[in-house]
Amino acid sequence: MGRTRVYQRTTDYVPRDERVLTVRAVHRTEPDVGKLTEAFIRLALQRVTDARAAREEKAPPSSLKPGTHR
Repeated sequence: MGRTRVYQRTTDYVPRDERVLTVRAVHRTEPDVGKLTEAFIRLALQRVTDARAAREEKAPPSSLKPGTHR
């Protein structure tokens, strides 16, 4: 029994032996570490502020208001 049709690939898979790879160097400028540090610190401080505000919303009042004794 032989094939009646010529083999036709049905996927985009390419065997390792048939692959063609190229490597190109991409030269980028150095990042500004000062600006990155400032942005990171601002983000951290904002998250701390948001977390503190959320905790204070959920916390019970530290003392009773005058006239609310039972």
